[in-house]
Amino acid sequence: MIRVVSANLYNHNVDLESLARLIEEERPDFLAAQELTPAAARVIAERLPHGLLQPSDGTDGIGIASASPVRVRRHSLPHRDAMVADGPFSLWSVHLANPVDAPPPWRARRDQVQALAAAVTGLGPVLVVGDFNATPWWPAYRILTRVLDDGVAALAERRGERPKRTWSYRSLTPPLLRIDHALVGGLRLADARTRLVAGSDHRALVVDVETDVSPGDPRSS
Repeated sequence: MIRVVSANLYNHNVDLESLARLIEEERPDFLAAQELTPAAARVIAERLPHGLLQPSDGTDGIGIASASPVRVRRHSLPHRDAMVADGPFSLWSVHLANPVDAPPPWRARRDQVQALAAAVTGLGPVLVVGDFNATPWWPAYRILTRVLDDGVAALAERRGERPKRTWSYRSLTPPLLRIDHALVGGLRLADARTRLVAGSDHRALVVDVETDVSPGDPRSS
């Protein structure tokens, strides 16, 4: 079983102590971060020393941290790149363009989504996590779920539940939309849940991936 945490940290708004607690309590094998700042990157690296973190003072900071040695690389996409860990499966951390930004980056978003869909098609076992800035009703989600499955929705259906929403206007208000996803190809989620990260407008998404390959396996390096 491989545990992956994905979290949009809302840039400098995230509470660093809350972030540290999330890592210490969940003990993830991988953490995929979006809107990653230098301060948050230091907190993560102290607890998950491997991988690749590329923080920014803007909204483009991104990274994948790992508990065990793993090759992580940046994958070029329109508008904003993805981060990819070539471990027991291909793990992608993405942050899609926000369609309500001004001016609306509709063309960049379309190109980003199409390039991502092409990149992950036929990869074999793959997990794509992150802030998609898209609910299941939006075109970006529908394009990506033509080539991948919504692992959280599939798990919720097996359990007779509804997937948890992940985004709210403020950290402590109830989430309104489900825009953070875990899309899978050739994989199945054993568990999925959300966690509050104080200061962020997103809930962290915690998923346990069924696999017979551990992060320390030689195939992950």
